[in-house]
Amino acid sequence: MKTTRLLAAIGLSAALLAFSAVRAHADFITGYGWVTTEAIANSATGASAASLALGTCHNGAGACTHANADVTFTTTGINFNTTGSDVSTWLASNPFPLNGLVDNVAAHLMDATIWEFVGNVSVTGTVATPQTFSVAHDDGATFVVNGQTVINAPGPTSPTVTTGTYTGGANGNAAFDLIYAECCGGPAVLNIGLLAPANAPTVPEPGTLVLVAAGIGGLLTAVRRRKLSS
Repeated sequence: MKTTRLLAAIGLSAALLAFSAVRAHADFITGYGWVTTEAIANSATGASAASLALGTCHNGAGACTHANADVTFTTTGINFNTTGSDVSTWLASNPFPLNGLVDNVAAHLMDATIWEFVGNVSVTGTVATPQTFSVAHDDGATFVVNGQTVINAPGPTSPTVTTGTYTGGANGNAAFDLIYAECCGGPAVLNIGLLAPANAPTVPEPGTLVLVAAGIGGLLTAVRRRKLSS
């Protein structure tokens, strides 16, 4: 009986530890992708999807909006890197899970596409010592934090790292907008480190939920057995 209760307690403790680990993950980031034209991806400028004037997405069939994105998903990190690949391969290169993935252009080449990532980030810098952000990209990238354009590096480039500073001071939950364009041949690189807001909502991963359920189930079984034996 003691052994059973001990194993159940260990299982529950492991589950709670795993749940705590999930809280350390980045806040969820929503990604949107559109097939566009070479000319649009080549000259993409601006601080937001709206200001990109993307009137020729879907190979000229319509403007880019979140409602008609060719690809949508949520993730906890951004680290994509492939060479001369299609959209599905580029997506799979991200080591962070892509949740709720809808990919309507899986076989389409990454060249030419435009992507937008929106979410919230914790900014730890102050006005005197501003927060620095670095984006590795190929091709163009624009990064906006709380309405301030921190990085504006549009147009084609070989893989490069662009750094910018946010001068708005500390903010525990600042909205961000990251625009990325891929054109003119591979590779397709996009990598940025983001710190989750301290008050970011926690959504347990499926594996964690199973572990929690198993731990609680084991504990309940031990309690029932104890009642029956008493």
